[in-house]
Amino acid sequence: MEGYNFPDGWPAPSEHLTEVGRISVLFGMLESSVNLSISKLSGYDGALDWRSAVVTAHSNFKQRIDILETLCHELKDDYSHLSNYLQVIKIIRKVQRLRNKYAHNAMSVNPESGIVETSYLSARGKMKPVVEEVTIHELREVSAQIHIAMIDLHLLITQVKYEPIWER
Repeated sequence: MEGYNFPDGWPAPSEHLTEVGRISVLFGMLESSVNLSISKLSGYDGALDWRSAVVTAHSNFKQRIDILETLCHELKDDYSHLSNYLQVIKIIRKVQRLRNKYAHNAMSVNPESGIVETSYLSARGKMKPVVEEVTIHELREVSAQIHIAMIDLHLLITQVKYEPIWER
């Protein structure tokens, strides 16, 4: 398919779209890291054994985090470096919520104010529409938190610490 000429800044300013793209790519990397962690903690020799790949391919991200949490819980007495697993799981769940806010909701420029906004509906107990401003700083903060979650997971599993990309 050729010939698509999207207007600059459509459907949101290009800088915002770039940061949402960064969030998406970093979260994909985190998902791959979770899958690899499940494979390693399951005792498979290969980097990503096909048996583990089958299980993770048919599990949503929440289920994969539950699998990872259970593996860590069951193995922590034999592998003391896993003792901090609950903190890492908490961080991963947090960044999933942050990512979902931008991956699953509308984002556009408010024509009256010129501000980039996201809108979504909460229906827990009662209907509650929410409209919030989306800043570049906020989007970059989400990317940074996803990156840190990946570093924390890597440390938990391998005992190797890496500095965040902005400190290298």
